Amino acid sequence: MKMLTVVLSIYATAFAGLLSWSPTVSVQVTSPQRYNLSLGVSGVDWGGIFGSESSFLIRVEPGISGGKFHAGARSSFSFAFVPVVSVDMTGAIMYTWNDPWNGIPDDQTYAGMEMRWGALPWVISAGYYKHVAGWDTEHEWVTSFGAGFGF
Repeated sequence: MKMLTVVLSIYATAFAGLLSWSPTVSVQVTSPQRYNLSLGVSGVDWGGIFGSESSFLIRVEPGISGGKFHAGARSSFSFAFVPVVSVDMTGAIMYTWNDPWNGIPDDQTYAGMEMRWGALPWVISAGYYKHVAGWDTEHEWVTSFGAGFGF
């Protein structure tokens, strides 16, 4: 409940036109993380009623079986202060735990690129990662796919 209060407070402030950045939020089913919550910040301003803009993006995705940290760029088209369509391109670090999907072992680190497309309220993502730390020798390259809802 506290998290919902914080998120709603951020959005209320953004709708008032006081922020020159915007939050990103989604809930997804992804491989290999299983289920995750994605929270981020974009430099795209929510101060306009109609238009498109591009800027930086930072996002974290804690999940049941892994987590990701993203840094990159977002382009979005907004209507009535809300990003209706968006495209993100990020560099990302992924760390696994708690028996991830696709046979990937726990305690492995991967680095790669990920794209995410959003059309309110749907979000899909795809990424390609290289194994950079851990003992696993079978999964040198890993793909990640996700789908969910958010913006």
